[in-house]
Amino acid sequence: MEGKWFEAGCSGNIDFLHDAVRGDGAILQKLHSWGTTDTPLHLASMFGHAEFVREYIRLSSISAHQLSQLNQDGYSPLHLASANGHLEIVQFLLEFGKRKSALEELCMKKDRDRRIALHSAVVTGKISVIDLLLTIAQTLQKRSLLTRRVFCILP
Repeated sequence: MEGKWFEAGCSGNIDFLHDAVRGDGAILQKLHSWGTTDTPLHLASMFGHAEFVREYIRLSSISAHQLSQLNQDGYSPLHLASANGHLEIVQFLLEFGKRKSALEELCMKKDRDRRIALHSAVVTGKISVIDLLLTIAQTLQKRSLLTRRVFCILP
């Protein structure tokens, strides 16, 4: 990733983000097409820049699949925000996943160690994030069980 983007993600520089998008409306999609690298979204999620994360997603029209993209170290933005206890970012990412009908995909995405974001929060002891992710996990489990039951009774 270009140095300026790295700095913007690490510092949460929204002015740089706005200027870049004004200069090239497709720049954020291009950043995600680079593949497995730290995007500004990964960095802002890791460093707790909630406003940058919200604005980045709003401006990029990112897909849920792109949101769960792993960086070169094997972590998604949700894993990074969870591990670092950035509850506001975790909440926002989950709401985004829910709006895109991809909450389960987002929550169940495994990192390089085959762990989900909940594991990342547990390992680092981020209690508020753990509570939120457990609530979501229970909802997903109930939905999954209900779906299986419905399919079991269908002819």
